[in-house]
Amino acid sequence: MKSSSEIIHEFELLKLKTPNESKSRESKISTPHLKKLFYIEAKRYFRNINREFQVDIDNKRFLDIICKYFSNDLEFEKSYNGELRKGLLITGPHGTGKTSLLEIMQIVSKIYQIKQIWYSIKPTIEIVGEFNRSEGSTKDNVIRYYSSGKYLFDDLGAEKDASNYGKENIFIRILELRYNNFKSKNITTHLTTNLTLKEIQTRYGNRVYDRILEMFNILELKGNSRRF
Repeated sequence: MKSSSEIIHEFELLKLKTPNESKSRESKISTPHLKKLFYIEAKRYFRNINREFQVDIDNKRFLDIICKYFSNDLEFEKSYNGELRKGLLITGPHGTGKTSLLEIMQIVSKIYQIKQIWYSIKPTIEIVGEFNRSEGSTKDNVIRYYSSGKYLFDDLGAEKDASNYGKENIFIRILELRYNNFKSKNITTHLTTNLTLKEIQTRYGNRVYDRILEMFNILELKGNSRRF
């Protein structure tokens, strides 16, 4: 197996071979190359929390899917019937690694300067907290702020209803606004959740549920908790 320094060197050569692909110096990357970089950073990520990164029957297919997706590999659409223009909605039980794996992809983007796979990660609980701490019309500023930009909203369903002259599920508004921006501006959203699709429909309503089906590639990460 190649060392991390050898892979990084190969990646730098890859960038040099395609200097005119983007004026913004955005680097393109193949699926095999992204997998190698992901593996390096996943080993480092889990080592830092005294755990071991393992590829097994529960996550092997999932890792292949997300690497194809983030490298803009058309095989994602051919093999998995997905759409590269959509975001990812990742469901699954507690502790299967949904958030960790997407945090690692974000780390890969940052370290290797792969802008095409960058997104900001924000827990839904924190957004509700920001909303609750705001006053008057500034509450709507929170909604507007999170209605644009490339975001991963982590742990949809864990948030409580916000306080707004009573109780309000602000993610109904956020997701509807992001749907409008998805249609008009191709803005991508990613979600992780422990909820099933039926639970999402019950909590956020039929209107948001229909938009979620249109906005997202829905992936399930199966398996037992990896936190122990």
